[in-house]
Amino acid sequence: MSQRERELTALKELHQAEIARAVTHGLNPDAPMRDSGIPWLGQIPAHWSELKLSQVATEFFRSNKDVHHQNLLSLSYGKIVRRDINATEGLLPASFDTYQIVEPGIIVLRLTDLQNDQRSLRVGLAKEEGIVTSAYLALKPRESILPEYLYLFLHTTDIHKYFYSLGSGIRQNLNFSGLRDIKVALPPIEEQQAIVDYINCKTAKIDGLIADLSAQIEKLKEYKQRLIADAVTGQIDVRK
Repeated sequence: MSQRERELTALKELHQAEIARAVTHGLNPDAPMRDSGIPWLGQIPAHWSELKLSQVATEFFRSNKDVHHQNLLSLSYGKIVRRDINATEGLLPASFDTYQIVEPGIIVLRLTDLQNDQRSLRVGLAKEEGIVTSAYLALKPRESILPEYLYLFLHTTDIHKYFYSLGSGIRQNLNFSGLRDIKVALPPIEEQQAIVDYINCKTAKIDGLIADLSAQIEKLKEYKQRLIADAVTGQIDVRK
């Protein structure tokens, strides 16, 4: 691994650490703490609540069958991104009638094949209306929790690989009934907003550095491949 790739890994770890620290401990370092009762979480501020996921979110499903929405979305590396619905490459169905519609603020989780894939980021937040595969689980936050905060909490749960201990079946899949009792650490709504704002500010700077470094690494890889190709085709005299 090159020095730049090590730096990129360190930045990504810093990105995750900033999110985890704020979501699990809040922004006040002097706040009294207590045990959360959540195995991977440890201590949380004493004034926070602990609720089941089913108390802060409901399962959400809107069929695309009679709507024929054309804005195709997909969960990729923990983000909801657009895909070309007319693309010929990749595994896309002939019809999108079986897909589901999501809207801004919906949490999307891909909780299939947990046994064979323990590296993917499995939680995303929809920021626009579109369609996703019905294999995804969609959640609608209740009024007591901000969508952005619930996403960050579930993202941190995902980073700690907690979902993998809950899966069932041969391919280790999860549905809402398997998630409903997951505990969510819940600050007051004003504190949720402060945590979301803090994380957005902090991670925006880190994301900028990650993007710059990733671009440098890609350029170096392209240069390396071009150099190898030139040597193989005789455009460079390797005898020198």
